[in-house]
Amino acid sequence: MMKRKIGTVMAMILFLVSAVPMMTSAAPLALRVEVNGERIYFPDEQPYVDKAQRVQVPVRFVSEALNAKVDWTAATKTVTVKLDSNLLTLVLGKKEYDVNGKKLQMDTAATRVGGRTFVPLRFVSEGLGASVKWDSKVSTVYISTSGFVDDVKKPETDETKNEVYEETIHGFKVKQNTGSELRIYEGSGTGDTALFSLSITFSTIGADYGMQVQEVEDILSQKVETKTVQSIMNYVKTKKKEEPELPLKIFKDNNYQIFVISNINSDIVVTIFNKE
Repeated sequence: MMKRKIGTVMAMILFLVSAVPMMTSAAPLALRVEVNGERIYFPDEQPYVDKAQRVQVPVRFVSEALNAKVDWTAATKTVTVKLDSNLLTLVLGKKEYDVNGKKLQMDTAATRVGGRTFVPLRFVSEGLGASVKWDSKVSTVYISTSGFVDDVKKPETDETKNEVYEETIHGFKVKQNTGSELRIYEGSGTGDTALFSLSITFSTIGADYGMQVQEVEDILSQKVETKTVQSIMNYVKTKKKEEPELPLKIFKDNNYQIFVISNINSDIVVTIFNKE
């Protein structure tokens, strides 16, 4: 398992080394789904945007978050979702669907991916009486069973489009758009997969080394033991420029394993795993 984790970290290093030089922004965020303010985690197959620009999600996890009941009939390739008095039925590959006996039409269709049944999130959620919003800035779909307080989206301005915002990744609160250019890559956290990686960059235009280091320390300090964080940061701070190498070093506390590494002329990558 340790070899696989090291392989994960090395893959991240290779990705960063092969990335386009002088990147000017962080990598796109993974598509996220929140139901009534709670983020939904998908253990295997992940949500995606289909050719019709509709967000497709594994139906079971979102439906369970809504306290809905899901049934799958393999013989007819039919998905049935029931929530209170609402009953929604979809057939894989068909754009027509049924809500409480009424035939309606979508511009896309439910499908199967990796053994999971995927459904168009907006049509299913709204068919069950929930409200749906999409925020492209944070790649997040918000679902509410009680509606949204602010149903009128305010126009984006130069002052607001780069606002700092906070999100939670596996229990750690991280801030985006701070201006430091710290790169944050989320993992699934299942098995020996990383929870997330933090990349202190030297090559990005406008990157603030000191600010990135402080942000890494602030993030780790939320859940990692203090003495472990201190050891990690002492090691990170031995590399202040792009050129030197930082050999792989593994730090552990009672709950986490943290891998720190940096090749010659590359970023410092701090990768957090659940402890074995």
